[in-house]
Amino acid sequence: MVKPKKIFTEALESVLINIWGGTKDHLEDSLIRKTRKALVVIRGAYRFKGEFPKKYPSTIQYRLPKNRAGYLAAFGQRHAYLTYAHLKKVEEINPEVIPKPEENRDELVITTLGAGAAIETYGICFFYNEDSQRLRKLRLNLVDKVDAWIPNRHTVFDKLLKGTFRKLEVIPTDIDADLTKDCIPKLANYYDAIAKSDILLIYNVMNEITTIHSDMVWRNIKFIINSSEQPLLILLAEPSAPNASPRVSWLKTQLAQCSDVIHIRDAEEFFFDSEPLCIDFENTGIGLNDRLFGQTMDGSKPQLISSLKRTHMACRIEPQSPISMEQVLKQFAMLKIRRGEKGRFLKQTSPQGTFWDKYPDWLEAPRTPKS
Repeated sequence: MVKPKKIFTEALESVLINIWGGTKDHLEDSLIRKTRKALVVIRGAYRFKGEFPKKYPSTIQYRLPKNRAGYLAAFGQRHAYLTYAHLKKVEEINPEVIPKPEENRDELVITTLGAGAAIETYGICFFYNEDSQRLRKLRLNLVDKVDAWIPNRHTVFDKLLKGTFRKLEVIPTDIDADLTKDCIPKLANYYDAIAKSDILLIYNVMNEITTIHSDMVWRNIKFIINSSEQPLLILLAEPSAPNASPRVSWLKTQLAQCSDVIHIRDAEEFFFDSEPLCIDFENTGIGLNDRLFGQTMDGSKPQLISSLKRTHMACRIEPQSPISMEQVLKQFAMLKIRRGEKGRFLKQTSPQGTFWDKYPDWLEAPRTPKS
């Protein structure tokens, strides 16, 4: 296994410091208390989904630093390792469907929906570099409607990914798009980048979108799928709680109808209590997990949870058969649209001029006599 330059929680703490706007190497006690309080609220909000509005918010405003810090403290480490465990399951079933960066200059392209802090990318890097440095360049298309996550996710790349995996180059592209709205024009601006995707990651985002938006969300996802120029591995993992199931099941059905399903599970508990993905106290007295979940800090004690229940799915979609450029241009002409310099589809302007400018030979053209 590639030896990490630092343990996960040390790198995660640097992200939390960035969220709170701190400048020191470790979170001060006052910020640890705030983070502990925030993570309890975030856990409750996801668990009860608005059942206790006076105690837990029904919706979470991630533009607030306390909510972003609470989310990463509550779920960050487990979410980071979940992609590793998921890829391991796919590899056991059919290793041939796993994208191979070594066949493409050690490069992997990932499009992730509802990117947030993009902490799930850690598990993907861990999977590919577990035994040797197979992945050296990671291109990320990060789709999210909350731009407040951007500086935090870039800290994830600098401190967590580059701080763990030597010689890894991360090339992120931030795409501001709300999946509940028509974001195809925005996605079209990044068509060339999205079309090269090896993996489409749909993690912990669908449970936050009500089913009334399902048609629009699928329209946007289908655009990404149809844009793919190579085999696309789709990884989906969402909470398996009964109140979250309807928000995910419709997408699983849609994907099953247009792809080759590798596996699909309604509910499974992933355990992170053993190496190489062990989540526990560092037993140092000063480690992040000790301070977040231990007895050394006064106030309510959150529980360190080392497992995660998820409904998950993996499927693979082959690219559509290529069509000729002549067919594309003909279709564009019929639709009266054209593709702009950045890839966006634009309305085609009508040719200007008089009738005689457009048909200069009309008078000389032969006429068919009336019967």
